[in-house]
Amino acid sequence: MKILVISDIHGNLEALNAVLKAEDDADRIVFLGDALLSGPQALATAQRMRDLPIDLCIMGNHDRDVLEPSAYAAYPKEWIALNDALISELEPEHIQALKSYQAAGRYHTGGLEMYLHHGQLDRSISPPLPDAPDDSFRAIDAGSTCPLVLFGHTHVQFSKQIDGKSYINPGSVGQSRCGKLHACYGVFENSAYSPRQVTYNPAPYLEALNSLTALDPHPEFRQWLSDGFLSGYGIGKKEPWTRYHAGGFH
Repeated sequence: MKILVISDIHGNLEALNAVLKAEDDADRIVFLGDALLSGPQALATAQRMRDLPIDLCIMGNHDRDVLEPSAYAAYPKEWIALNDALISELEPEHIQALKSYQAAGRYHTGGLEMYLHHGQLDRSISPPLPDAPDDSFRAIDAGSTCPLVLFGHTHVQFSKQIDGKSYINPGSVGQSRCGKLHACYGVFENSAYSPRQVTYNPAPYLEALNSLTALDPHPEFRQWLSDGFLSGYGIGKKEPWTRYHAGGFH
C-alpha cells in the first residue's frame, strides 16, 4: 500500500504533475488543503484534480477563500485583483468540489489511522514551524489520541515527535518558501513515511502568470511574484524562511 500525501498546491499545475509523475504507482492520495489560490494555473489545477483518485481532502484557508471571497476583502488591492480573476475562471463543478473538502479530524485510509489538519491555527498560537513550541503542535490535533498527525499550511517539510506522536508536514507542492525551487510531498509505503522532493519546469507557471491581464495594472507585484517563485522564496526572502534554508529544510 502506497499513500501519497500532498498539500498546498496553490494553483501550480506543473508542480502537481511532477509529483504525480514521480509517484504514479500510488494507491491512494491524501490532500491537506490549499488547492487553487493564489497560483496562475488555478483553473488547470482544478481540472487536473477533478480526475485524480483523491481519497481524502481537507479544507484549507485558501480553499475557504474561494467559497467565501469576503474572507480576503481586506487584502491589498493587488491580491484582491489576482484572487478575483482566478476565481472568475472556475466552473461551478470546481466550486462544488471544494465544498466537499472535509474538516480537520481523525480519518482512516490504506490501513493507517491519521489525524488530518490543514495546519492553520488561531493567531494567538505560534504557527507549527520546525522551531515552534510543542504546544503549537498539540493545538493541531486538539487532544486526539491518534499517534499520526498530518498537516500543511506552513510550507516547510519536516517531522516532529511529541508525546509519542508523529507530527508530519509534507511541505508544499506548489509554493516553495525555503529557497529551493521544487515540489515537496510525502509518501507512506507499507506504513513507513518518507519525505520527498521533485523538480519541475517553471516556464509554464511563469507564462501563466505573465498572461494574467488582471495583473497588468500591477507590474511590480507581478515581478515580485515571479522573483519569489524562481528564488524558491514564494512570499519573500526573509525570516524565518532564510533561517530554514540555512538549516537545510525544504
